[in-house]
Amino acid sequence: MSMNDYLWDPSDTPDPEVERLEQMLGRLRSTPPVPDLSTVGRSATAVRLTPAATYVGVRFVAPALAAAATIALMVGATWQTSRLGAAWQVASLTGEPRIGSRTLAGEGQLAMGQTLTTDAASSARVEVSTIGEVTIGSNSRVRLVETRDGHHRLSLDRGSLHAIIVAPPGQFIVDTPSATATDLGCSYTLHVDEDGSGLLSVEKGWVALESNGLESFVPAGASCRTDPTRGPGTPFYDDADEAFRDALDQFDYGRNPARRAAALRLVLDHRDVSAVTLWHLIPRVAAADRGAVVDALADQMAMPRGVTRDAILRLDRTALDSWWKELGLGDANWWRRWKRPTP
Repeated sequence: MSMNDYLWDPSDTPDPEVERLEQMLGRLRSTPPVPDLSTVGRSATAVRLTPAATYVGVRFVAPALAAAATIALMVGATWQTSRLGAAWQVASLTGEPRIGSRTLAGEGQLAMGQTLTTDAASSARVEVSTIGEVTIGSNSRVRLVETRDGHHRLSLDRGSLHAIIVAPPGQFIVDTPSATATDLGCSYTLHVDEDGSGLLSVEKGWVALESNGLESFVPAGASCRTDPTRGPGTPFYDDADEAFRDALDQFDYGRNPARRAAALRLVLDHRDVSAVTLWHLIPRVAAADRGAVVDALADQMAMPRGVTRDAILRLDRTALDSWWKELGLGDANWWRRWKRPTP
């Protein structure tokens, strides 16, 4: 039962805040007996209130109305604070970060809807409620979108952040101009350029990137680029060489079909191609190229029992998720569950 239910049903468990207000306002309680109102509704001549009775009634009603009004105001303020959510603690690490138009001197708070901005000489640390912390780098702009139990959301317009989150999957989300990053229990760095493109690099756990139905699962030791037009790219491990990364970028974001086809061939034949990269390529390549990608992945990791090549070529979601699980990086069904809108 909610806090407001207790106000109308005293038999319910009292809300701690309302109980505290009742104790504070207890001294305003009226001591005279409540007037006998049993005659209300009779003729005017049948009920005659003496001046003393009128005075007692006023003495009783006035404090009661004042107390009721005070409780209503304070309960309303408490409800409003609960609805808006608690502010996050912020500490300046270097320089002079700003919250809105106010310079942050030492420590402060970032409330929902407020923006934290750093310049070239400043950085800040933000406590993500009770589940972790985020370091905001220089030349960055972030906004606290939402914070409530089990659901915390930032928007990174530009710059970089480094997040360390210790919580069940899906509780910390960062929106960027090109993709949404959902933490699945990890530590990662996220950078956004002025044009909205970005780069996610995961240190521990894994992060899901999503934009307009395109998904990328990025495990520890891997990175993934994002683009404001095309969304998240294909993840790759950080030890891959520059030629491999360039070819993957060309395939993901190039516009020339011939160059993209040549880049795909280079990726498939390269020694640095990983099972993670190949799994993500399956739904992204043209149907004519899908068989080559499936075969390349099968050379590295056998299909699980019950999954057929035909099902993979049809992009059957259950079959693809089962093959992902063989990587030993976690169950993709986590992501399917956690990306659903939070009630």
